Amino acid sequence: MNTKTKAWLNLALFLLTIGVNALGAFGLINGMSQREVSDAYPTLVTPSPSTFSIWGLIYTLLLISLLYMIIRNKEEKTAKLIDDVSLPFWVASAANILWIVTFSLEWIGISTLLILLLVVSLAVLNSRLKAPEGLGQKVNALAFGLYNGWLIVATVVNVSAFLVQIGWNGFGLAPDAWAVIILIVALLLSSLIQTRLRNAALTLPLAWAYYGIWQEHQATGKFLGAYPAVASASLIIAILYVLIAGAVFMLNKRCLLPLTATEKKG
Repeated sequence: MNTKTKAWLNLALFLLTIGVNALGAFGLINGMSQREVSDAYPTLVTPSPSTFSIWGLIYTLLLISLLYMIIRNKEEKTAKLIDDVSLPFWVASAANILWIVTFSLEWIGISTLLILLLVVSLAVLNSRLKAPEGLGQKVNALAFGLYNGWLIVATVVNVSAFLVQIGWNGFGLAPDAWAVIILIVALLLSSLIQTRLRNAALTLPLAWAYYGIWQEHQATGKFLGAYPAVASASLIIAILYVLIAGAVFMLNKRCLLPLTATEKKG
């Protein structure tokens, strides 16, 4: 398959993913929207509904990135990029589509495995991105970094929803204690992923999501301030995520991705 065909296939799979997501959002798969399914399995680590608006930004940036690859597919560096990222993008797209379907059908356990596959495939894709040289490459780094980071959040929520569905008792620990543990474990795991990818955009959606969790635990939020430990932990970690993003950006010489040896010399 030639590079141009791969670029067009990437766009087609992206549009199909958007279409299936829309079907899920409007409850056309199983009579329940994704939000309604999520509400059926409430967790203490689900961000406020407003934070999910980030999907609009992510999908817009992805569309720009994929169109950029189509337009510039004859350039050597862009052609290599298309060849490098296409396979993990196909896997990610298939996992995203199947995740929406299984989550809408309330097959939460299966959807958890699919979202884990989605996160891993996006991490592989991000590891193949090169340091941005122009606006298009900067959009690539930003789009796929945000996409990967937000799916880490979605994985945490998905796992928590599955535990609620199976009636897990948390080994006797209070729900808010487990929520804090989950928030910290997610911080450690995402930090570990960040040490490998060094994409400065990766932790920004995590900060946004943790801010959304903090909102839900305010006196005016969903939980009416009943779990102050969760609120404090989410806000502190949100700040840490912003600091991590800033630190990675500076380590990358004020770039979203680390520079190559040649670029450092230049």
